[in-house]
Amino acid sequence: MKKVIVGITGNEKEMPSIYGLTYVAVVRDLTEGVTVAGGLPIVIPIGTPDLAKDYIDRIDKLILSGGQNVSPHFYQEEQAIDSDDYLLARDRFELALIEEALKQGKPIFAVCRGMQLLNVALGGSLQQEVRHHWQETLKGTFHGLQIRPNSRVSQLFHQDSQINSFHRQSIKQLAPDLQVTARDPRDGTIEAVEGRGELSVLGVQWHPEFLCRDCESNRQLFDYIVHQL
Repeated sequence: MKKVIVGITGNEKEMPSIYGLTYVAVVRDLTEGVTVAGGLPIVIPIGTPDLAKDYIDRIDKLILSGGQNVSPHFYQEEQAIDSDDYLLARDRFELALIEEALKQGKPIFAVCRGMQLLNVALGGSLQQEVRHHWQETLKGTFHGLQIRPNSRVSQLFHQDSQINSFHRQSIKQLAPDLQVTARDPRDGTIEAVEGRGELSVLGVQWHPEFLCRDCESNRQLFDYIVHQL
């Protein structure tokens, strides 16, 4: 049986051991999550927007990975925080990938920054700074989930499922074509969204790739992405 090809957006990082060289970077846990679920992960390096169609033509599904803040320029706001954690070339390219994936009807799964960018692409906005949403260690979980019944998330997770938290921005104004399917019960922060109607998109604010080895629900999430989304 032909494997489902899943394109995963890559970041750019300079490796400390070899200064001056920039590498295309995707956390291995994300590609492994797709592979274990039976998909074929393909890393998409940051490119120019005109390449978006060629990439989307060649994949079956798109994963928007985590990373930098999304520039407020794309939701018509001025930068209100003291941060240099932005990469405009990545924003522009991934916005073009989203537009093309939607045009072609290719499903999109969005993680952390990816969910935020997806919301912006569909007409929403972001909280430029949130506090108390960054856990100290990479391993483990940070808080529970409040899940909307009869949603895609409710098929995989139960009320108060524990998730991790590594974000300093969050959704403010929800895009019209999205609906909230999970929140942080502590303060109402949006933790999961999905598309309305036939729009085949799913976004989560946490990083399931860091949890799927030890958590059946997050492992099943990757199965769902590869085979059902």
